[in-house]
Amino acid sequence: MKDRDELLSTAAEAQAAGRFDEAERSAREILASDPTDIEAMLVVAIVRVNNNDLALAEAILRQILQLNPRSFDANFWLSAVLRRLGQLPEALEMGQRAVMQDDKNEHALNQLGMCFLDMNRAEDAFTSFRRAIQLAPTVGPFYDNVGRALQLLGRHTDAIAAFRQVLAIGPVKVGALFRLGDAYMMLPNVPGAAQCARAILQMEPDSPHGNLLLARALIADGQVGEGAKFAQRAIALAPSNAVPVAYFGRALQSLGKIADADVQFRRSIELEPRQGFAYHALVHNRKVTESERPYVEKMKELSKDRGLPRREIIQLEYGLGKALEDLGEYEAAMSHFDEANRIDHELKVGVPPFNKEQLRATADFLIATFDSRFIESYQAIGSESDMPIFVVGMMRSGTTLAEQIISSHSQVGGAGEQLFWPENAGTIEKAFSSASATHKVLDTPRLKKLIDAYLDLLGKVAPGKLRVVDKMNTNYLLLGLLNIAYPNARIVHMRRHPVDTCLSIWATPVAGEIDLCGEKENVVFAYEQYLRVMEHWRATLPADRLLEVQYEELVSDQERLTRQMIEFCGLPWEDACMRPQDNTHSVKTPSVWQVRQPMYKTSMQRWKKYEPWLGPFAELFGAA
Repeated sequence: MKDRDELLSTAAEAQAAGRFDEAERSAREILASDPTDIEAMLVVAIVRVNNNDLALAEAILRQILQLNPRSFDANFWLSAVLRRLGQLPEALEMGQRAVMQDDKNEHALNQLGMCFLDMNRAEDAFTSFRRAIQLAPTVGPFYDNVGRALQLLGRHTDAIAAFRQVLAIGPVKVGALFRLGDAYMMLPNVPGAAQCARAILQMEPDSPHGNLLLARALIADGQVGEGAKFAQRAIALAPSNAVPVAYFGRALQSLGKIADADVQFRRSIELEPRQGFAYHALVHNRKVTESERPYVEKMKELSKDRGLPRREIIQLEYGLGKALEDLGEYEAAMSHFDEANRIDHELKVGVPPFNKEQLRATADFLIATFDSRFIESYQAIGSESDMPIFVVGMMRSGTTLAEQIISSHSQVGGAGEQLFWPENAGTIEKAFSSASATHKVLDTPRLKKLIDAYLDLLGKVAPGKLRVVDKMNTNYLLLGLLNIAYPNARIVHMRRHPVDTCLSIWATPVAGEIDLCGEKENVVFAYEQYLRVMEHWRATLPADRLLEVQYEELVSDQERLTRQMIEFCGLPWEDACMRPQDNTHSVKTPSVWQVRQPMYKTSMQRWKKYEPWLGPFAELFGAA
């Protein structure tokens, strides 16, 4: 008969090899002679964990801690068991005890990080995971966990680096590819996300994650119909998953199928009531009425649920602001918009803070450099093509409506918001070979290549179209350069009441890599610099190449302004341009339902509803 040490050695060897029944038999032989043998009890508990018998494992581990409260292994494994049982506060406490007993154990640090992560304490989770990596720099799952924490912190570029390290260490798994693709989507880097999705589907064609990720990428890329197909496939593969249902709804919403989208958002909420994404999409699908009050009350309840990821809370807060505005509760609506911006700002840890001096310096550089003489000196290098139509303006100023009107014309394609020029010349110095205070020279060989590459891009986005609309609103910073590149291109500048514009920005989630949400003063400053730059272009660019359209006039006198826009673009009149809501081109603006309605006047003078709570926005009345 084996003695105790032999039995324990046999149990340990069997456990390490995955022969759990054999390990438990050997351990129980020891316990038959000594029911308080801690090492044997621990073997049985670990086997029970691996067999998913968590209740028995918990009981045994608690017995061990009664015998030895300082047992590292018992604290470590009890933390893991309690975490799986959803008892997070005590799981965290046990994890902290384990780390206190051995702060050089990478697995204990990783376990503690997982507890923090489950409790949405992303900063603490990141700290624990980083310490684990310092102790064990070749363990892929530790990098995976770091990436997840960084995602919650809004540090998407750093998260991408972590997920890429997971894949470099290997083996390549679907989960890591999906999380990498998800991080790409948050930048957004749509081609990167699509590449991850297709890699997943090569490995596992029936992967719900792969189909969902590709759906999201295609929808973001404007291939909404194709994206909807992959969303439906993801639903078929995982019918209880609420996420692809919500994205299918977003695809339908973008295509103008508002009623069908409504059904999908409600279905997503039924599948997973504790979320923010589908609620946000639902209340932005149309005007909220008293009949939706139960949804609003549920959103209020969820917004106080600290167990939800904060990004879901942000969606709920923005959604509540929209819903309560529709219901006429303006003070409460503003408080929810304020809270959404506050949390959003806190989560943008990895995003450079809004830099007033940098924006002012950019405006100063543009105004000082791109005068009429400078532009004229370079126009010989430009393309004669009049294909591009640039629609610019401050965000939330009506640029989407302008694009929908112009691209309703049969000879015009819609390109959405193309990142081409912001990525290649957004930092304006990129366009120069020399940009000293006294000597500014454009990099003409590079610019010529960009000119041709952009026209090629537009041709692919809208094949066979005479004109293509690019509504990237931040191109307003580049109008001097764009006029050099395409002297025959038309530029439509959308203007809107400055306070209404800033209020709309405050009420809408701003892209992940932009941090305007910290303070209302930031929005006001950005608007003031935009006004400076546009005043310069107004005085500098040829009058027959820049058309300024006041949003409020367009809404009030639709036909006159629409005819003016179409004539300005050098196109014959078509009645379809009076029905932008029927345009089948996909729409990605947050106010999709508004774009899909006949033109209305209710968005005019929105500021009056919020006048007592405008704060710094009121400074812009002088610019109205």
